[in-house]
Amino acid sequence: MGERVADAEPERWGADPRLEALLGAQGAAGFRALLEGFPDAIGIVWPLRDGSGDIVDFALGYGNPTMLRSFRLPAATRDRYTLLEALPRMRGSRAFTEWVAVCETGRSWIREIVYDTPFGDGYMLGTFVQRVARLGDGLLIVLTDITEQRRNEAELRNFADLVAHDLREPIIGIAHLITMLERCAEEPPSADVLRLLRETTERAHALIDGVLSYSRAGELRRERIDLGDLLVEVGEDLRPLLADAHATLHADELPEVDGDPRHLRRVLQNLVGNAVKFHGEQPPEVHVSARRRGGEWVIGVRDNGIGIDPDQATRIFDMFSRVGDAADGSGIGLAVCRRVVEAHGGVIWVEPAEGGGSVFSFTLPA
Repeated sequence: MGERVADAEPERWGADPRLEALLGAQGAAGFRALLEGFPDAIGIVWPLRDGSGDIVDFALGYGNPTMLRSFRLPAATRDRYTLLEALPRMRGSRAFTEWVAVCETGRSWIREIVYDTPFGDGYMLGTFVQRVARLGDGLLIVLTDITEQRRNEAELRNFADLVAHDLREPIIGIAHLITMLERCAEEPPSADVLRLLRETTERAHALIDGVLSYSRAGELRRERIDLGDLLVEVGEDLRPLLADAHATLHADELPEVDGDPRHLRRVLQNLVGNAVKFHGEQPPEVHVSARRRGGEWVIGVRDNGIGIDPDQATRIFDMFSRVGDAADGSGIGLAVCRRVVEAHGGVIWVEPAEGGGSVFSFTLPA
């Protein structure tokens, strides 16, 4: 099995004065020690009330290492933001109303929630079972990560659809062409029949290769890699595609990282290839950049293409997902990218590029 690169241990938040006021300094220290090793993400927030005594926001009090690591929360987050400042999408939401109700009534609240949003200086990404319970006059929030479970369930359904539709279609086509050849056994096959037979065979082969690539994307053989050299190789691999589209590929200075060169090469190849494939009216321009953010590198692949509908920004990384009804391809490439990046301990996402197009970004531990 492949080895997953561990995320860097975050700098922990300091003492929580309101927790100490509730439990005493020794009790608060013991309570925090109990939560430090939990595999679930656990946080404590405290209500902020207006002049009428109504809860209008929550102050961030404590986050255990799992939460800080999972959401990439730096130490300054707690003092820099309130809950609604860190997570504006919660303002006016049902979740905020329910959190207030838990504070006021003591009745716990449980729900499944999907996050794909900035959280202060960090980022929340994944599917969680969220449990909220009252702690003194504040709230204890426990987030159990079920992202992999939900993803596996979705991929099992998608795989069934693939077998029932995508893979059946070329196989039926091949069988039909073979029947035609059998009926005309005395005559050599025409060029059109051979071309169709080749195309349908290649499509079935590509689907099978894609599924195998995805299944192996989490198996890593790590070594020191110069991403700049890797991108040069990708440019050579894609030279015919770049030339046909009159595309240009530029890059900033890229760092050295620890990772699997085969898989990271596939990530860059998929992202650059998609940037060229989904171009607009102008010749494609692809720019690869890198910036340091704490204990990780953020690699960006920017294009001037047709862009991504914000409603599709998360779904396109799902297995067998395609962008738009008319898009071709197997719908596996971006799912492979996500699986490779996550196996390296990073995350991947897409955002609109300023001036048009898209920026696909992924992180790698530094």
